[in-house]
Amino acid sequence: MKKYISPLLITLFIGTLNSCNKTYDEPPVIEIPIGDVISISDLKDMFNGSPLTINSDYSIYGNVTCEETNGNFYKEAYMQDLSGAIKLKLDASGGLYIGDSIRVNLNGVTMSEYGDLIQLENISVDEQIVKIATDKFVSPYVTTINQLNIEDDQSRLIQLDSVEFQTTGVTYADAVNLATGERYLNDCDGNSILVRTSGYANFADDTVASGKGTIIGLFTRYGSTKQFIIRDINEVNMNGDRCSGGSGGGGGTGNYILNKDFNDGSITSGGWGSFWTGTTTTENWGEWEIYGGDVASASNFDINTFTNFACESWLVSPSFDLTGTSSPYLVFDNVTRYNGPGLELYISSDYDGLSNPSQQGTWMDISSYVPNWDTDSGDWTFVSSGNIDLTPFISSNLNVAFKYVGSNSDGATWEIDNIIVND
Repeated sequence: MKKYISPLLITLFIGTLNSCNKTYDEPPVIEIPIGDVISISDLKDMFNGSPLTINSDYSIYGNVTCEETNGNFYKEAYMQDLSGAIKLKLDASGGLYIGDSIRVNLNGVTMSEYGDLIQLENISVDEQIVKIATDKFVSPYVTTINQLNIEDDQSRLIQLDSVEFQTTGVTYADAVNLATGERYLNDCDGNSILVRTSGYANFADDTVASGKGTIIGLFTRYGSTKQFIIRDINEVNMNGDRCSGGSGGGGGTGNYILNKDFNDGSITSGGWGSFWTGTTTTENWGEWEIYGGDVASASNFDINTFTNFACESWLVSPSFDLTGTSSPYLVFDNVTRYNGPGLELYISSDYDGLSNPSQQGTWMDISSYVPNWDTDSGDWTFVSSGNIDLTPFISSNLNVAFKYVGSNSDGATWEIDNIIVND
């Protein structure tokens, strides 16, 4: 006899089986709002020097130029768009890679600075960053040490050509004690930039490159000091011949007879002297002063009253000895704007090192010995003076001096930097 199975029982059985299959809630999708899109440059313009917490939905777009892979960076990354670059302080390690094209929502982010380097704090990769694409690599900005703008170029991916480490035979950092290393990188004109390397970097115990060549990395700052950070040791390609001391303009070792770069923010450090005479107001117009943190500047023009003031201002080097040299030279960077007398260069072998040079010492005007004085081209780009031959003046007691002159009717602005005497 055939057994009959009720359709109702079949339905109940299938229902029971289905009820045994567990279901899970899908994880919530984090919606990261776009809000108002601004450039990195516009974002940085919002910063006034004090920590700023952003409480609106702003977004910036850009490409990641550096992250933590090589150990030289920790919980941080750098991003860049066409307008500029900025440092990201991450709340956790990992998640971003060089070449990632990203959008960052800024709501709740704090913009601050460390050593005058602007940064964004406490960025969550999961909750504030949207990855748009990968392998969107940024080409480095090819520049020179003296052309780097400490404000506009900070956090930018850069490439320096024809540079060399000032000191060879040392490692990039202290990998044993995990201490940061500081090594100076020079070009053949005597300009220098500080290379900082973490003791945790995977190349910390490598010996620095001994030749001259090309290096790629991030341009940063600490106060007025220009800094460079290597992102990948494979981007250090410095195997060429080092700068020749006689023709390169900066020497190959960095052991200069005289070197003044104003990076310490002082006009008179290292035995330099500053002497001024002129019209006394609330300021000594035309007196040599530090401008921008790391260059020497002289200007007799008061922009508030559109007035020039008559003045004479000397910047005098400490004494130096050229006996024993064969081809000594002087080189410096200079730039000028506006109408007025040219900057003058003098040398003396009998200056006492203390007195006003307009009243003491026999000074010879060697302004005509300078191969390249800048002319007003409408910008503030430094030019190298070229090598100024000091062979005719070899002596055991020499001083050089820059003399600035302004009148009541006119006066240029002059800036100088990276003053070097070498053989």
